[in-house]
Amino acid sequence: MAVVEHAPRLPFFDSLDFDSFHTVELPRRLVAGNGPLAAGIGAGALAKSFAWRLIDGRSVTYIVGEDDVEIRPGDDADVVVEVSEQDWCNYVAELWTWVGLLYAEAAVMVRGDFGLFEDFEPVLLAMYHGRPLYEGWTPTVDLDRSFAPDDDPEEMRRFLTEAGFLHIRGVFSAGEVEDLREEVERLRSLATPDDHRSWWAVNADGEEVCCRVTHMDDRSELMFGLTDDRRLDAIAALAGDDLAAYPERGDGVSVVIKLPRIVEGLADLPWHRDCGTGGHSITCPTANVGIQLDECNEDNGRLHFLAGSYNSTNRSRQVRDNWPTVAINASPGDVTVHFGHTMHAAPPPTAAPKSGGRRTVYISYHKALWAEFIPPGQGYNDILFRDGGRIRSPEEMQALDG
Repeated sequence: MAVVEHAPRLPFFDSLDFDSFHTVELPRRLVAGNGPLAAGIGAGALAKSFAWRLIDGRSVTYIVGEDDVEIRPGDDADVVVEVSEQDWCNYVAELWTWVGLLYAEAAVMVRGDFGLFEDFEPVLLAMYHGRPLYEGWTPTVDLDRSFAPDDDPEEMRRFLTEAGFLHIRGVFSAGEVEDLREEVERLRSLATPDDHRSWWAVNADGEEVCCRVTHMDDRSELMFGLTDDRRLDAIAALAGDDLAAYPERGDGVSVVIKLPRIVEGLADLPWHRDCGTGGHSITCPTANVGIQLDECNEDNGRLHFLAGSYNSTNRSRQVRDNWPTVAINASPGDVTVHFGHTMHAAPPPTAAPKSGGRRTVYISYHKALWAEFIPPGQGYNDILFRDGGRIRSPEEMQALDG
């Protein structure tokens, strides 16, 4: 697989110029309302000033005030990030996030560290795009509700649109689930850490274990058939009629395997968004549909969602105790769907699994723009492959960078 070293460029950002953006376009956006929004978010940031420094020496600083954000030339700031002009442009276009720049080794922290960059990112997103910070939300739907396959599609659509996730019971039969399990285990047995088709982590015994297999559709007719399954297509359509599966891109049809006692690697996902490395402007809205192959409960690292979070941003993956988080208990054959921008997590299992790990098969549904700008065989997750299939967590990456 070819590795994507830099995100693809969007034509309408190709002409974005660092100097004119900061003298004309960004001031216009700040005056239009993004300034007060960003200042309010910045009041809670660890750093009060942030600077971009281009590799050609040009620089600009953003200073958070009480009611606005001031733009100044130079790089006298708490946090200074050095990038190329193209990577800066890609960041403004949301083709990169701080995580993407970290994994791609496309940014140098001249002052401060990536933790401060992460903390300040909601301020930048408010300045550039007017995106609010998630500060809690009062639902009008019953967040503990799950649905049956023949329930009213409009009720399911309303729930998904409001909460950002959905749980549908009993979509696949016991026989279908068993067939999928067998195929998953066959493909997992063929996976190797250097195949760029699997993710690996290290458990407490020092063993390297496979925690994800991607592009199963390349090697399995059964898995490829899921991309044309009418039931899954109908579920994905609840998120938007213009979404379709493009298995030759991204992770294809993949399986996430939850294993206990993982001590290294990106197996137990903290609170995150699926566009967390970049690509929000071309990937979202994305509908991620998951087929549960095992019991999904607290013992084996069940899914958690932050309801109503997919139209906002969060600081440092922060989720407060009084926010509406939902833990999904699901059975084999159940299906979940969530927007890629919905904050969600999969904490570590608390008990040893009976099946060799809780397994969920995922198919993603994207806008046509995704297929236009992501070449076949490539995807944003390619930048994670730094050490074969040993996918390091952002914290491990920051430690290496330091």
